[in-house]
Amino acid sequence: MKDAWVLRLKEESKEEDMKGDYYLSDDEVDFLTRDLSEATIISNKDKEIESMKVHEEVMNNKFGDSAVVNFGYTNIMKNFDFVEVVIEEVD
Repeated sequence: MKDAWVLRLKEESKEEDMKGDYYLSDDEVDFLTRDLSEATIISNKDKEIESMKVHEEVMNNKFGDSAVVNFGYTNIMKNFDFVEVVIEEVD
């Protein structure tokens, strides 16, 4: 078993009809899933945060400070919480 993280949508970021937990998923069209097993697994939280910050900086440098940076650090931290999960490998 190993520790990892997923990003769970914050209550205040949900639309009115959204009930229960929603997680960030790279595999879904709208990037959200209700199925924890389909959530994007983050094995190194610090590295992921740094990657988000770099992505945001690159996008802002390229398109200006008013650029929409959906996967940048500011937007992700505004809308999601890191939730620690345990990954169990099955033989």
